[in-house]
Amino acid sequence: MPTSTLPPNVQLVDADRNAVLTNFPERGAEPASWWSSAAKQADWHICLATKDDSAVQPFVVYQPEFIDVLGPSPVLRVVAEEKRFPFAHEAGIWIPKTREVFFTSNQFCPEDGVRKKIVISKISVPKSPDGKYKWEVVSPTPDILTGNGGVNYGGGALFCSQGQGNIPGGLIYMDIKPPYATKILLNHFHGRPFNAPNDVVVLPLDGSIWFTDPNYGVMQGLRAKEKLPNQVYAYDPKKGSLRVVADGFSRPNGIAFSHDYKVCYITDTDAYDGVGGLIDQALATIYAYDVVKSTGSTKSDRPYVLVNRRVFAFTDCGAPDGIKVDLDGNVYSGCLDGVQVWDSDGVLIGKILVPGGVANFCFTDPGVLLLLNEHRIYEARIRAVGSLVRE
Repeated sequence: MPTSTLPPNVQLVDADRNAVLTNFPERGAEPASWWSSAAKQADWHICLATKDDSAVQPFVVYQPEFIDVLGPSPVLRVVAEEKRFPFAHEAGIWIPKTREVFFTSNQFCPEDGVRKKIVISKISVPKSPDGKYKWEVVSPTPDILTGNGGVNYGGGALFCSQGQGNIPGGLIYMDIKPPYATKILLNHFHGRPFNAPNDVVVLPLDGSIWFTDPNYGVMQGLRAKEKLPNQVYAYDPKKGSLRVVADGFSRPNGIAFSHDYKVCYITDTDAYDGVGGLIDQALATIYAYDVVKSTGSTKSDRPYVLVNRRVFAFTDCGAPDGIKVDLDGNVYSGCLDGVQVWDSDGVLIGKILVPGGVANFCFTDPGVLLLLNEHRIYEARIRAVGSLVRE
């Protein structure tokens, strides 16, 4: 598509102007111009003007290939809103057969003020582009304590539980129909409680479950102290085996496999201090690993391991939280200014601007993403298809 015929909600970053700035915005901070009515800001190379708390031109093209990712008529709209508490924060578990997405709230203090709480909700996804979404809070039985990331698994939903107090965190399976029965799959590493499991994915090549375990639970007062380093684990439910597959992180967070399962992406959100602050000089990095069969094993059913760790990308705003890929190998991550998108070489090709940022998100139908924005859920309609949409 020629740049002269870009839709009005798409903006093209000027390469020359982007390369040299005269005024520098504070790194990691959400631009103040989110709340400005000005159409352009002379000291900022992207138009961040807003209308009704939404970006006027939310789709930002850094490289021409992002135009193909967006397609001829991208759309961004609010499909759900809740002002009383931050209901849409993490997970984003797409269940195709019921056309529902399950997600977790951020921490909040309920009226009784006893302790911090996180609730689980679901939202029904309409089939038509202009259809209405409907969301509701669900009540797992027993409850999932301080849930966070999740993935569809075994016909249901698998959540990370961060734990609270003396109750350890772990992986919890939940039925997707009332009464939403739950079952603990895992809650310790050979006798040592996890720190606060954050995000989880399944490797279809062997059915193993991979999850991150940063210490945000301790930093946010959910747990007393860490018992383990901040690491990434792989659990084989068929064998009951659990192993560490990656370490050396400050705070491992989002995790995803590439569309062909040859690469594993893991985010490090060290720039988020866990209590609402930002650390400018800290890691805000996506690391990539090759996914290969263990070369040192003599067994016929060798497990998959991660090798060749390298920096894939560093974010310019906040830190990369949830992470997903599309069928063309592009990598998406929720950041402080919305969703940032890189090609398979780690080159930033575009953004979807969302005031307040995006912690996590998910692909649903081909070309549809749901962006979790704390008090709002946005629907983005583009051309790209998420790698998990294979039906």
